[in-house]
Amino acid sequence: MIEFRVVLVEPEHPHNIGFVARAMHCNAIPDLHIVFPRRDNVPEESYRTAHNSREILDNAVIVHNLEDALSDCDYAVAFSRRIFESVQPHTSLPKLAEKLPKEGRVALVFGRESCGLRDDEVERCALICEIPVPGLMSLNLAQAVSVSCYELCRDGLLTGTGLRKREYHTSDSTRKADVGEMENFLGFLQDHLTERYKRRSWTDASVRLILQRLQPSRGELFALYGLARSLAKSSPHEDRREAIKKQAAEKPAGKTK
Repeated sequence: MIEFRVVLVEPEHPHNIGFVARAMHCNAIPDLHIVFPRRDNVPEESYRTAHNSREILDNAVIVHNLEDALSDCDYAVAFSRRIFESVQPHTSLPKLAEKLPKEGRVALVFGRESCGLRDDEVERCALICEIPVPGLMSLNLAQAVSVSCYELCRDGLLTGTGLRKREYHTSDSTRKADVGEMENFLGFLQDHLTERYKRRSWTDASVRLILQRLQPSRGELFALYGLARSLAKSSPHEDRREAIKKQAAEKPAGKTK
């Protein structure tokens, strides 16, 4: 099993340290080492951006040189976009997982925001990794750590199981309407159809076929209910025509002379 350590070499912006801690917390990496040649603590400003990640900053190990940060690691990866003339192999982030050892403590080393890692710092690592982006600029420090952690998570290297499956609970309205609910809707339509359409036997079969083919959700079927209710409210002119027809049907036939 691989254990990962994030190493920040002389980070220049305290807020980035907090953002890095948050990215580590999201990806279940607790081990943070920071190389600070002239200080022994995490800047207080870093806590402002370490949402729910204060524990990582509280437990961060402050060292004065990169050698101390890597002393108990089995393997180290230097993240840099610059191409170095060295014997060290290069890789891109999407292919990083296949280059790593199968077990041990692996350090992910990130450099300064302004100039990255120096040549001598890169040479202390066994592999140089580039985060490929189409633009000419490199990613922000916190963004680089976030993207790198996510790629390792996708490859299943952070927890041993890859991305954790989450249970999504759908509301009842998104469940597919069953045949019984469709039949209730058809019954409602039959009750409100005009006499002209009630006499057509194909009406039920056609609408039933459409509903079962579309497989609407309960919410969608309820929307059709609302539409049908609205249309079922006859206009005054329609009521008047129906009343005239009814009176004509009930009027007795006149006597012929």
